[in-house]
This record gives sequence, C-alpha cells and structure tokens, in this order.
Amino acid sequence: MDPVFIKIWQAAISGLSIGSIYALIAQGYYVTFITTATLNFGQGEFLMIGALVGLTCYVSLGLPFPIALVIAVTVTGLMGVVLERVAIRPVIRHVLSHSWVLSTVAISIILKNAAVNLWGPEQMKFPSPLGDQVLKIGSAGIFPQELFIVVCAVGTVLLVQLFLRKSVLGKALMAVANNRNAAAVVGIDVKRIVILAFMLSSALAGLGGILISPVTFAWAYMGTVPGIKAFAAAIFGGLENPIGILIGGLVIGLLEQLFGVINSNLKEGITFLFILVILAFRPTGLMGRRTIDKV
Repeated sequence: MDPVFIKIWQAAISGLSIGSIYALIAQGYYVTFITTATLNFGQGEFLMIGALVGLTCYVSLGLPFPIALVIAVTVTGLMGVVLERVAIRPVIRHVLSHSWVLSTVAISIILKNAAVNLWGPEQMKFPSPLGDQVLKIGSAGIFPQELFIVVCAVGTVLLVQLFLRKSVLGKALMAVANNRNAAAVVGIDVKRIVILAFMLSSALAGLGGILISPVTFAWAYMGTVPGIKAFAAAIFGGLENPIGILIGGLVIGLLEQLFGVINSNLKEGITFLFILVILAFRPTGLMGRRTIDKV
C-alpha cells in the first residue's frame, strides 16, 4: 500500500483521538457560557491537574485506574466550585464587567505554579492501563488508549447532553441558560446551578487530562495548548451549539494531524489559518446561531 496513504490514515486516527479531547474540554466552555456568559480561561490547567492527580493515584499510590479516574474527576470538579466562588461570582455582579477574564487567567497561572512546586517541571510518563501493544486498523497502527480516548470522550459528550435534556438538574441548568430570571421565579436556585455548571466544566477538563496523558506525558505545562485549541473548537463549532463544538473539536484534531503529514512545523499555523477563513464566512461558527439585533 502507498506509504503516503498509510501516513494519512494514521494521522486521521490520531487526529480523531486528540480532537475528541479538544471537544471534551470545549464542552466545559459551552456549559459555563450558556449559564453565566463567562468562560474559564484556565480550563487547560484543570486538564493538567486531572492528569497529575490521576498519575499520583495510579502510579504513586497504586490505585486501580478506574478509581484514579474517579478521584481525578472529583478533585477537578470540586476545584471548579472553588473557581466559581473565588474568581467568577465576585466579579460578575456588574453586568458589563469582564474582570472574570483576568481572574480565570490568574487562577490558571496559580495552578501552573502550584503544579511545578508539587510535581516538578519534568514530563512524567503515564502508563496506559490498556498496555502499549499496537492494534492494526487496516494498514495503520493505533494504541488501545487512543481508541479508548475516542470512545470515552465522545461518549461523555453525548452523556452530558443527555443529562442536560433529561435529568432534573440538567433541565434546571438549561432553564437558567434560557432565562435566569424566569428560572428564579419558578423556584430554581440559580446560584447552585451556576456552581453545578462550573463543577461540570472543570470535571470534563480533568477527565480529558487523565485520558490524554498515557499517549503524551503528564506535566505542569501540558494544559495550555489543549486549552487554547479547545477554545478554538468551541468558537469554530459554535459556542452555543454542543454538537457543533463536538464536530469542531474533531475537525481541528484531524486538520492538525493531516497537515502534519505535509509539514509538521506548520501544522498548527495552517490549521488556524483554515479556521480563520471559515470564520470569515461564518462568524458564529459552523453551527452557531445567527442573531438579529433590533434597534
């Protein structure tokens, strides 16, 4: 078989894997944006904390991977509660305030510095719970962890949407997203729902961290680039459209890996250039809603 085709096929598989992580993190941007019109620009650092906590539980403490995963997701979810109370709630009381941008960036810097002091600046290997034996899909090789990432990340995104549309808490969150004043009138505790949104958002990032670490490394600086690319996926797909965000994450992952076959040094630049061209024609993203302002 043509070696170029094999490289493209391999890149497509890897792109779906990393794109699934972007989509998973980006769903966190979606949840907080629809409820508070704010974003956690430290989302990538929550991914990093999830990875390092998972590494500590799985490798240092010798806990089973499922337990390490639950602990990592729980820790990052609880950190999301702290984030909301410390960095969001105090600064969004004024409707025109955008101080939350700086406060969430500050939290990300604090978390990064704390991680360097606790775990050090070195990259640490996170052994895959599924082993390192390569699986063959056609002519391309894939690690079991990469397939696991795609299944878990896409499955989690779909489960989150099911939660938002079918569960009592999920419906309450969507009610706040649609009209927080009306939600408060019918008895929904808006403050608690906002806390839930940030807990869910941070937990999704933590899950992404422990999933992606076995195919990369776990270290204090691992979250910045995925956080930025997840934000790009959210904007590219449509910040208020979860399915668009899922597609956006997968597309960005695929593009950067496919362009990497051509020139690995330019893959990120070409990917973002492509996104800019699309946004020039679709400013609200691929599946974003177009709004008309009456004057």
